[in-house]
Amino acid sequence: MSDKAAEAATRRRKWPDGYDPQRTRQALVDSALYLFEREGFDRTTLQQIVSRAKLTKGAFYHHFESKEDLLWRIQDEYIDTQLEIVNGIVKEYESPVDRVRELIKISLQGVTSYRAQVAIFNQERRHLTGERLADITRKRDEVEAVARKAIQAGIDEGAFNPRLSGQIVAFGIFGMCAWAFQWFNPEGSMTIDDVADQFCTIVLDGLLVP
Repeated sequence: MSDKAAEAATRRRKWPDGYDPQRTRQALVDSALYLFEREGFDRTTLQQIVSRAKLTKGAFYHHFESKEDLLWRIQDEYIDTQLEIVNGIVKEYESPVDRVRELIKISLQGVTSYRAQVAIFNQERRHLTGERLADITRKRDEVEAVARKAIQAGIDEGAFNPRLSGQIVAFGIFGMCAWAFQWFNPEGSMTIDDVADQFCTIVLDGLLVP
């Protein structure tokens, strides 16, 4: 092992059962999720991220190029998960009504399952630049396109009001669901499924042809 490699190895976190690069990386991601959600990307320092993870800057740079690179990777993994889910909904459900209902439900369930990722995606995405921003924007547009096509299919089939725009309705659905993280209280009297049922009623009552 070269001197440089040996030095890097000594800086990596020593887990009780030996060094684990995946656990080290996840510790950095978990630390960033906590801090970016609460403090914001700008106000979070690299030192805060590694200190909370009980790691060093050397360990950080072994996995990430920069703080922006970490932000991008967090958002990229989240949006990839969303893409997989929405494409799965399209494959499983043929009815536009069922597709829209499931898209609303899964979008809201993300508020509880991926609360930090949702908050960071909506509040901190503006800090991405260049190819990283372009990549996330392209994938976000792919997710929105699934909803837009589902709504347009319902319009074309005569199930949804033909006076509506599939694009505007899709923007409305994702905007309504995405910002639920601002006010939804997991400890409150309503579950996220209760909220999803009410959102589905609101949206589908507005979409369906009387």
